[in-house]
Amino acid sequence: MRGGLLHLLLPVFFALSLFLGPYGLINPFSHGLGAFVLELRLLRALAASLVGLALAASGSGLQALLKNPLADPYILGVSSGAALGVLATIAAGFIWPLAVSLSALLGGLAALALVMAVSSALGLTRTSMVLAGVALSYALSSIDMIIMMDLGPAVQGSLAWLFGTVAYALWGELAYAAPLMAAGAAWIFLRAGHLESLMLGDDVAESMGVRARRLRAEVAVASALSTSAAVAVAGPVGFVGLVAPWIARLGSGGAFRRIYPLSLSLGASLTVAADLASRFVEPGGMAPLTSITALMGAPVLVYLLARWRG
Repeated sequence: MRGGLLHLLLPVFFALSLFLGPYGLINPFSHGLGAFVLELRLLRALAASLVGLALAASGSGLQALLKNPLADPYILGVSSGAALGVLATIAAGFIWPLAVSLSALLGGLAALALVMAVSSALGLTRTSMVLAGVALSYALSSIDMIIMMDLGPAVQGSLAWLFGTVAYALWGELAYAAPLMAAGAAWIFLRAGHLESLMLGDDVAESMGVRARRLRAEVAVASALSTSAAVAVAGPVGFVGLVAPWIARLGSGGAFRRIYPLSLSLGASLTVAADLASRFVEPGGMAPLTSITALMGAPVLVYLLARWRG
């Protein structure tokens, strides 16, 4: 299936998400309970689409930036930082949409700032960014688990969120997070040409007028912005930001400016499809998104690795 046809997956899955679920097929012109269920499904479909788009944007940017096809949105520790911010806010009793969004953003950006500081001391190379991010991610994840143990009655909902879900998404959260996700994705798109130059090597990029260190910082911040906003809405959803760019790369060729738009569409499609599947895996549709995306993504990734090798 070529790139143009892959774009059609999003409207198909989005429509299915609106009309299918545990309560059966919903008439879009119905009133009462049917209209209420339809509104809830619309919220989940929109939230899943935006989260998938943001994660795919971040994954695509980081894979190009780090020249590492296994890079994902969480490799710089942003996810763990954003999750720590949200869990700390919940533990403090502040569960308003604005507070959750701000805490995720501040936590993600703070984690990125620490990674960039450590990486800068080591020369701000690709390797130093990855090592600093992985080390910080492990440390913050440990703190996340400690906070989880002290949440008491709120631990069940927080645990479901920590494994990724749009079942608890609110219109208010989406209104605050959507502009941040869009801003991060748009900024990476504006730097697409520079990223293509950087993929040829720092020396080549510098000869073409690209400031490699500054570009790495800009793309890292844009990635953190998109990822933190996505975590605020749905928690850490795995595999989407890793697999979507791979499929896009095989479907549209090697140029980043061609890969990127398709990657966004595929990221949204995968997340909406995973949310749709979660409604049938567990009654109430509360199955963690990461469990679904991993089941969907692992075979695809193995296939892509075999094809890429060939």
